[in-house]
Amino acid sequence: MQVGSYVICVNDTNWSELAFVKMSMLPKKNHIYRVRRIIEDFRNSEGDIGIALEGIYGDWNNFINDYNQTVFEEYHFRSKRFREIESPENFVESILEKIEESTVFLIK
Repeated sequence: MQVGSYVICVNDTNWSELAFVKMSMLPKKNHIYRVRRIIEDFRNSEGDIGIALEGIYGDWNNFINDYNQTVFEEYHFRSKRFREIESPENFVESILEKIEESTVFLIK
């Protein structure tokens, strides 16, 4: 995943109460977003990087990063809530192809 990548939200459940307060809005499952920033120095126990999305903004605050440094950073999302896709157009085309293939199968 990199800046400019397109991602689809695959998990929009169990947001912390803080997320509703600190974020301008929350991603919705099956919606496509574009990565605005990568935040690497806040990996959790699973090694996920943080990402900030275009159109969704977090408040800024002081945090302790992975190197035990205090840094001023934006609230962001864990990358595990998203799956990278090639582009919105290609993603929609692949979904439509799958629907068409399953429809042909059902008709036969």
